[in-house]
Amino acid sequence: MTEEATRPKRPRRAAAKKAKAPDVTIVIPSYRRSDRLPGLMDALSAQTFPADEFEVIAVDNCSGDDTWETLTTLSATVPFSMRLLQTEVNRGPAPARNLGWRSAESSIVVFLDDDCLPDPEWLAGGVAVMRADESLGVLQGRVRTPYDFNPVGMPNWYHCQIIDGPTPYFEACNIFYRRAALEDTQGFDEGIGWWCEDTALGWEVVEAGWGRGFAPDAVVEHGVQLRGWRWHYDNGLLERNVVKMAAEHPGFRAEAFWKPWAFRRADAGFVLAVVGLLGALRFRPALLLALPYLWWRRPRQVQPDRYRLIAQSVAVDAARSASHLRAAVENRVMVI
Repeated sequence: MTEEATRPKRPRRAAAKKAKAPDVTIVIPSYRRSDRLPGLMDALSAQTFPADEFEVIAVDNCSGDDTWETLTTLSATVPFSMRLLQTEVNRGPAPARNLGWRSAESSIVVFLDDDCLPDPEWLAGGVAVMRADESLGVLQGRVRTPYDFNPVGMPNWYHCQIIDGPTPYFEACNIFYRRAALEDTQGFDEGIGWWCEDTALGWEVVEAGWGRGFAPDAVVEHGVQLRGWRWHYDNGLLERNVVKMAAEHPGFRAEAFWKPWAFRRADAGFVLAVVGLLGALRFRPALLLALPYLWWRRPRQVQPDRYRLIAQSVAVDAARSASHLRAAVENRVMVI
Protein backbone atom coordinates (compact mmCIF):
# COMPACT_ATOMS: atom_id res chain seq x y z
CA MET A 1 0.00 0.00 0.00
CA THR A 2 1.48 3.36 -0.99
CA GLU A 3 2.06 6.22 1.36
CA GLU A 4 -0.47 8.27 -0.58
CA ALA A 5 -3.11 5.64 -0.05
CA THR A 6 -2.53 5.46 3.71
CA ARG A 7 -2.45 9.22 4.22
CA PRO A 8 -5.62 10.33 5.97
CA LYS A 9 -7.84 12.38 3.74
CA ARG A 10 -8.67 15.90 4.77
CA PRO A 11 -12.30 16.41 5.60
CA ARG A 12 -14.17 18.31 2.95
CA ARG A 13 -15.39 21.75 3.89
CA ALA A 14 -19.08 22.18 3.83
CA ALA A 15 -20.18 24.34 0.95
CA ALA A 16 -21.08 27.83 2.12
CA LYS A 17 -24.81 28.37 2.01
CA LYS A 18 -25.92 31.33 0.01
CA ALA A 19 -28.25 33.53 1.99
CA LYS A 20 -31.76 33.32 0.62
CA ALA A 21 -32.86 36.57 -0.96
CA PRO A 22 -35.96 38.10 0.66
CA ASP A 23 -39.18 37.53 -1.23
CA VAL A 24 -40.34 41.13 -0.66
CA THR A 25 -38.48 44.32 -1.54
CA ILE A 26 -39.54 47.82 -0.52
CA VAL A 27 -38.21 50.51 -2.87
CA ILE A 28 -38.05 54.03 -1.47
CA PRO A 29 -36.91 56.89 -3.72
CA SER A 30 -35.85 59.89 -1.65
CA TYR A 31 -35.17 63.48 -2.56
CA ARG A 32 -34.21 66.07 0.05
CA ARG A 33 -36.37 64.74 2.87
CA SER A 34 -33.68 63.60 5.23
CA ASP A 35 -35.67 64.90 8.20
CA ARG A 36 -38.44 62.40 7.47
CA LEU A 37 -36.23 59.36 6.99
CA PRO A 38 -35.64 58.46 10.69
CA GLY A 39 -39.39 58.30 11.34
CA LEU A 40 -39.90 56.20 8.21
CA MET A 41 -37.22 53.71 9.24
CA ASP A 42 -38.72 53.48 12.72
CA ALA A 43 -42.08 52.64 11.16
CA LEU A 44 -40.51 49.98 8.96
CA SER A 45 -38.67 48.54 11.95
CA ALA A 46 -42.00 48.19 13.75
CA GLN A 47 -43.60 46.06 11.03
CA THR A 48 -45.24 42.82 12.16
CA PHE A 49 -43.99 41.19 8.95
CA PRO A 50 -40.77 39.26 9.79
CA ALA A 51 -37.72 41.49 9.37
CA ASP A 52 -35.71 38.69 7.74
CA GLU A 53 -38.30 38.23 5.00
CA PHE A 54 -38.08 41.68 3.42
CA GLU A 55 -35.44 44.14 2.34
CA VAL A 56 -35.41 47.87 1.76
CA ILE A 57 -33.70 49.53 -1.19
CA ALA A 58 -33.45 53.27 -0.64
CA VAL A 59 -32.50 55.36 -3.66
CA ASP A 60 -31.07 58.80 -3.10
CA ASN A 61 -32.39 60.62 -6.17
CA CYS A 62 -29.43 62.96 -6.51
CA SER A 63 -30.51 65.02 -3.50
CA GLY A 64 -27.26 66.92 -3.08
CA ASP A 65 -27.85 67.42 0.65
CA ASP A 66 -27.37 65.12 3.66
CA THR A 67 -29.81 62.47 2.41
CA TRP A 68 -27.06 59.95 1.57
CA GLU A 69 -25.32 60.41 4.90
CA THR A 70 -28.63 60.06 6.76
CA LEU A 71 -29.49 56.85 4.91
CA THR A 72 -26.02 55.46 5.58
CA THR A 73 -26.36 56.09 9.31
CA LEU A 74 -29.86 54.63 9.46
CA SER A 75 -28.94 51.51 7.49
CA ALA A 76 -26.63 50.44 10.32
CA THR A 77 -29.42 50.56 12.91
CA VAL A 78 -32.41 48.86 11.27
CA PRO A 79 -33.30 45.18 11.90
CA PHE A 80 -33.93 44.41 8.22
CA SER A 81 -31.61 44.21 5.24
CA MET A 82 -31.13 47.64 3.69
CA ARG A 83 -29.28 48.59 0.54
CA LEU A 84 -28.49 52.09 -0.66
CA LEU A 85 -28.36 53.26 -4.26
CA GLN A 86 -27.89 56.66 -5.83
CA THR A 87 -28.83 58.20 -9.16
CA GLU A 88 -26.36 60.30 -11.11
CA VAL A 89 -28.95 62.90 -12.08
CA ASN A 90 -32.53 63.56 -11.01
CA ARG A 91 -34.86 62.90 -13.93
CA GLY A 92 -37.95 62.34 -11.84
CA PRO A 93 -39.01 59.41 -9.68
CA ALA A 94 -39.31 56.87 -12.51
CA PRO A 95 -35.56 56.23 -13.00
CA ALA A 96 -35.03 56.01 -9.23
CA ARG A 97 -37.81 53.47 -8.82
CA ASN A 98 -36.59 51.46 -11.81
CA LEU A 99 -33.07 51.41 -10.41
CA GLY A 100 -34.47 50.06 -7.16
CA TRP A 101 -36.67 47.21 -8.40
CA ARG A 102 -34.21 46.10 -11.07
CA SER A 103 -31.58 45.70 -8.36
CA ALA A 104 -33.82 43.29 -6.44
CA GLU A 105 -34.60 39.61 -6.93
CA SER A 106 -37.81 39.34 -4.95
CA SER A 107 -41.14 38.33 -6.48
CA ILE A 108 -43.06 41.16 -4.78
CA VAL A 109 -41.89 44.76 -5.09
CA VAL A 110 -43.43 47.48 -2.97
CA PHE A 111 -43.05 51.19 -3.71
CA LEU A 112 -43.26 53.58 -0.78
CA ASP A 113 -42.67 57.34 -0.75
CA ASP A 114 -40.39 58.96 1.80
CA ASP A 115 -43.15 61.23 3.14
CA CYS A 116 -45.31 58.28 4.23
CA LEU A 117 -45.40 56.39 7.53
CA PRO A 118 -46.70 52.79 7.32
CA ASP A 119 -48.82 51.26 10.07
CA PRO A 120 -47.30 48.18 11.79
CA GLU A 121 -49.61 45.82 9.83
CA TRP A 122 -48.98 47.59 6.52
CA LEU A 123 -46.55 45.18 4.87
CA ALA A 124 -48.19 42.04 6.23
CA GLY A 125 -51.59 43.21 4.99
CA GLY A 126 -50.44 43.93 1.46
CA VAL A 127 -48.24 40.85 1.05
CA ALA A 128 -51.04 38.56 2.30
CA VAL A 129 -53.36 39.80 -0.46
CA MET A 130 -50.65 39.44 -3.12
CA ARG A 131 -49.83 35.89 -2.06
CA ALA A 132 -53.49 34.89 -1.94
CA ASP A 133 -54.07 35.75 -5.60
CA GLU A 134 -51.31 35.02 -8.11
CA SER A 135 -53.23 36.86 -10.84
CA LEU A 136 -52.72 40.22 -9.13
CA GLY A 137 -50.10 42.31 -10.86
CA VAL A 138 -50.73 45.53 -8.96
CA LEU A 139 -52.24 46.18 -5.55
CA GLN A 140 -52.98 49.60 -4.08
CA GLY A 141 -52.83 50.25 -0.37
CA ARG A 142 -54.83 52.66 1.75
CA VAL A 143 -53.47 56.16 2.34
CA ARG A 144 -54.78 58.40 5.08
CA THR A 145 -53.80 61.72 6.60
CA PRO A 146 -52.76 62.22 10.23
CA TYR A 147 -55.59 61.68 12.70
CA ASP A 148 -55.62 65.32 13.76
CA PHE A 149 -55.91 66.59 10.18
CA ASN A 150 -58.91 68.79 9.54
CA PRO A 151 -59.22 70.50 6.13
CA VAL A 152 -61.54 73.13 7.59
CA GLY A 153 -59.46 76.15 8.43
CA MET A 154 -56.36 74.87 6.64
CA PRO A 155 -54.32 77.49 4.76
CA ASN A 156 -54.82 77.51 1.03
CA TRP A 157 -52.84 75.34 -1.36
CA TYR A 158 -51.97 72.43 0.89
CA HIS A 159 -51.29 68.98 -0.56
CA CYS A 160 -52.01 65.50 0.77
CA GLN A 161 -53.01 62.05 -0.43
CA ILE A 162 -56.19 60.27 0.64
CA ILE A 163 -56.82 56.85 -0.93
CA ASP A 164 -59.72 54.82 0.47
CA GLY A 165 -60.22 52.49 -2.48
CA PRO A 166 -58.93 51.61 -5.96
CA THR A 167 -58.07 54.68 -8.01
CA PRO A 168 -57.26 55.12 -11.71
CA TYR A 169 -54.00 56.89 -10.80
CA PHE A 170 -52.12 53.94 -9.25
CA GLU A 171 -50.30 56.34 -6.93
CA ALA A 172 -46.82 54.98 -6.19
CA CYS A 173 -46.73 56.37 -2.66
CA ASN A 174 -48.11 53.02 -1.44
CA ILE A 175 -48.39 50.28 -4.04
CA PHE A 176 -47.46 46.61 -4.45
CA TYR A 177 -46.36 45.03 -7.74
CA ARG A 178 -45.55 41.52 -8.79
CA ARG A 179 -42.08 41.45 -10.26
CA ALA A 180 -43.25 39.46 -13.27
CA ALA A 181 -45.71 42.27 -14.07
CA LEU A 182 -42.92 44.85 -13.86
CA GLU A 183 -40.81 42.76 -16.22
CA ASP A 184 -43.71 42.40 -18.65
CA THR A 185 -44.07 46.18 -18.89
CA GLN A 186 -40.42 47.21 -18.42
CA GLY A 187 -41.31 49.23 -15.34
CA PHE A 188 -41.87 52.96 -15.09
CA ASP A 189 -41.74 55.03 -18.28
CA GLU A 190 -38.71 57.25 -17.78
CA GLY A 191 -39.68 59.44 -20.72
CA ILE A 192 -42.66 60.89 -18.86
CA GLY A 193 -40.57 62.63 -16.21
CA TRP A 194 -42.81 63.98 -13.47
CA TRP A 195 -46.54 63.40 -13.00
CA CYS A 196 -48.41 60.30 -14.19
CA GLU A 197 -45.38 58.03 -14.52
CA ASP A 198 -46.98 55.82 -11.88
CA THR A 199 -50.38 56.02 -13.58
CA ALA A 200 -48.91 54.84 -16.87
CA LEU A 201 -47.30 51.79 -15.26
CA GLY A 202 -50.47 50.75 -13.46
CA TRP A 203 -52.52 50.80 -16.66
CA GLU A 204 -49.82 49.03 -18.66
CA VAL A 205 -49.85 46.22 -16.11
CA VAL A 206 -53.66 45.96 -16.27
CA GLU A 207 -53.65 46.07 -20.07
CA ALA A 208 -51.04 43.30 -20.11
CA GLY A 209 -53.65 41.03 -18.55
CA TRP A 210 -52.76 41.26 -14.86
CA GLY A 211 -55.36 41.77 -12.17
CA ARG A 212 -55.59 44.82 -9.95
CA GLY A 213 -56.68 45.04 -6.34
CA PHE A 214 -56.88 47.07 -3.17
CA ALA A 215 -55.64 46.15 0.32
CA PRO A 216 -57.54 48.13 2.99
CA ASP A 217 -55.20 46.83 5.72
CA ALA A 218 -52.04 48.05 3.97
CA VAL A 219 -52.26 51.54 5.49
CA VAL A 220 -49.77 54.38 5.38
CA GLU A 221 -50.07 57.91 6.70
CA HIS A 222 -49.26 60.64 4.21
CA GLY A 223 -48.12 63.97 5.55
CA VAL A 224 -50.02 67.17 4.83
CA GLN A 225 -47.78 69.78 3.26
CA LEU A 226 -48.24 73.44 2.44
CA ARG A 227 -47.02 73.84 -1.13
CA GLY A 228 -48.23 77.28 -2.18
CA TRP A 229 -50.08 78.24 -5.31
CA ARG A 230 -46.93 78.27 -7.43
CA TRP A 231 -46.42 74.55 -6.82
CA HIS A 232 -49.97 73.89 -7.97
CA TYR A 233 -49.40 76.16 -10.97
CA ASP A 234 -46.26 74.26 -11.99
CA ASN A 235 -48.05 70.94 -11.58
CA GLY A 236 -50.92 72.31 -13.63
CA LEU A 237 -48.48 72.69 -16.51
CA LEU A 238 -47.52 69.03 -16.06
CA GLU A 239 -51.11 67.93 -16.53
CA ARG A 240 -50.38 67.51 -20.21
CA ASN A 241 -49.46 63.99 -19.09
CA VAL A 242 -53.06 63.47 -17.97
CA VAL A 243 -54.18 64.01 -21.55
CA LYS A 244 -51.45 61.66 -22.75
CA MET A 245 -52.80 59.00 -20.39
CA ALA A 246 -56.31 59.56 -21.73
CA ALA A 247 -55.11 59.07 -25.30
CA GLU A 248 -53.08 55.94 -24.56
CA HIS A 249 -55.20 54.27 -21.88
CA PRO A 250 -58.99 54.32 -22.44
CA GLY A 251 -59.56 52.77 -19.03
CA PHE A 252 -57.95 55.74 -17.34
CA ARG A 253 -60.08 58.16 -19.31
CA ALA A 254 -63.24 56.27 -18.40
CA GLU A 255 -62.46 56.21 -14.67
CA ALA A 256 -60.66 59.50 -14.05
CA PHE A 257 -62.38 62.07 -16.27
CA TRP A 258 -65.45 64.08 -15.29
CA LYS A 259 -66.63 63.77 -18.88
CA PRO A 260 -64.83 62.05 -21.80
CA TRP A 261 -63.88 65.49 -23.07
CA ALA A 262 -63.00 67.18 -19.74
CA PHE A 263 -60.75 66.09 -16.90
CA ARG A 264 -62.53 68.23 -14.28
CA ARG A 265 -65.76 70.13 -14.16
CA ALA A 266 -63.79 73.30 -13.37
CA ASP A 267 -61.63 72.75 -16.48
CA ALA A 268 -64.69 72.84 -18.69
CA GLY A 269 -65.98 75.86 -16.80
CA PHE A 270 -62.73 77.75 -17.24
CA VAL A 271 -62.64 77.21 -21.01
CA LEU A 272 -66.28 78.21 -21.24
CA ALA A 273 -65.54 81.37 -19.25
CA VAL A 274 -62.68 82.32 -21.58
CA VAL A 275 -64.95 81.81 -24.58
CA GLY A 276 -67.55 84.00 -22.90
CA LEU A 277 -65.06 86.79 -22.18
CA LEU A 278 -63.84 86.80 -25.77
CA GLY A 279 -67.35 86.59 -27.15
CA ALA A 280 -68.43 89.53 -24.98
CA LEU A 281 -66.23 91.78 -27.09
CA ARG A 282 -68.93 91.51 -29.76
CA PHE A 283 -71.94 90.21 -27.84
CA ARG A 284 -72.25 91.35 -24.22
CA PRO A 285 -74.59 88.51 -23.06
CA ALA A 286 -71.78 86.03 -23.78
CA LEU A 287 -70.45 86.98 -20.34
CA LEU A 288 -73.10 84.66 -18.92
CA LEU A 289 -70.91 81.76 -20.03
CA ALA A 290 -68.51 82.63 -17.20
CA LEU A 291 -71.12 82.16 -14.49
CA PRO A 292 -70.66 78.38 -14.02
CA TYR A 293 -66.92 78.81 -13.50
CA LEU A 294 -67.34 81.70 -11.09
CA TRP A 295 -69.83 79.69 -9.07
CA TRP A 296 -67.70 76.55 -8.94
CA ARG A 297 -64.57 78.47 -8.00
CA ARG A 298 -66.11 80.79 -5.43
CA PRO A 299 -64.33 80.78 -2.02
CA ARG A 300 -65.97 78.27 0.31
CA GLN A 301 -65.54 80.50 3.32
CA VAL A 302 -65.01 84.18 4.02
CA GLN A 303 -61.30 84.93 4.01
CA PRO A 304 -59.42 88.21 4.28
CA ASP A 305 -57.37 87.35 1.20
CA ARG A 306 -60.23 85.92 -0.87
CA TYR A 307 -59.52 88.17 -3.87
CA ARG A 308 -55.91 87.04 -3.94
CA LEU A 309 -57.11 83.44 -3.69
CA ILE A 310 -59.45 83.95 -6.63
CA ALA A 311 -56.60 85.38 -8.73
CA GLN A 312 -54.33 82.47 -7.79
CA SER A 313 -57.06 79.96 -8.60
CA VAL A 314 -57.56 81.52 -12.03
CA ALA A 315 -53.80 81.32 -12.69
CA VAL A 316 -53.68 77.64 -11.70
CA ASP A 317 -56.71 76.81 -13.81
CA ALA A 318 -55.21 78.69 -16.75
CA ALA A 319 -52.03 76.60 -16.49
CA ARG A 320 -54.05 73.39 -16.38
CA SER A 321 -56.26 74.31 -19.31
CA ALA A 322 -53.34 75.49 -21.43
CA SER A 323 -51.48 72.24 -20.84
CA HIS A 324 -54.61 70.19 -21.62
CA LEU A 325 -55.27 71.99 -24.89
CA ARG A 326 -51.67 71.73 -26.02
CA ALA A 327 -51.53 68.03 -25.19
CA ALA A 328 -54.87 67.46 -26.91
CA VAL A 329 -53.39 68.76 -30.14
CA GLU A 330 -50.16 66.77 -29.71
CA ASN A 331 -52.01 63.54 -28.93
CA ARG A 332 -54.91 64.12 -31.32
CA VAL A 333 -57.56 63.67 -28.69
CA MET A 334 -60.53 65.87 -27.76
CA VAL A 335 -59.90 67.05 -24.19
CA ILE A 336 -60.28 70.46 -22.53
